[in-house]
Amino acid sequence: MKLRTGVVLMPLIFLAALASGCATSPLPPGGRGVSVGAAIPAGAGRAATAAQILAEADAAQDQPQRLGALIAALDTMGARPAADQADPVAPWRLRAQMPRTAPYRGRVLGPAYRAGTLDPGGSVRLPQLFDGGRAARVAVATRGQAALDLIVLDTDARPVCPPGRTPSRECNWTPLFSSRFEIVLTNASGMAATYYLVIE
Repeated sequence: MKLRTGVVLMPLIFLAALASGCATSPLPPGGRGVSVGAAIPAGAGRAATAAQILAEADAAQDQPQRLGALIAALDTMGARPAADQADPVAPWRLRAQMPRTAPYRGRVLGPAYRAGTLDPGGSVRLPQLFDGGRAARVAVATRGQAALDLIVLDTDARPVCPPGRTPSRECNWTPLFSSRFEIVLTNASGMAATYYLVIE
């Protein structure tokens, strides 16, 4: 799959929760484990998992050990900032207490992520090129309870995924042809929302 950010995804980690009450979601086998206190919905895809880790790391700024575990899990996935974006994770590393065990690294590239904030009623439209015949995934997670509407539109402005709004949402499809799609995020809530968008 070609993206403007030039990313591909690898089979990676098995996430085990350290915090009580947190669900876990194993990713496909073949990687090594990094334990994090992240509440990953059962059955979440890899893009959704990365988005949720970013959102929870944002909320763990005063918990250096947990923040370090979350960043290590993100590193294990090979996730990196989108080419046209500043890395929101870089300043977090200064606060984090990283695990002693270095994260496993397989393939060099991983999912691309970006961060942003939407005011109440705000919307953002992000064009993205996807390769035909290969699975595409877009996921968004928000810090806290604010939820965003996520819609992905094809070149004819038709939705490729049913619109929906949850704190963590994922859109999966396989384009028939290589073409540009538009990712649309809308904040219909009454509060500003910090979001993390992951593209695979």
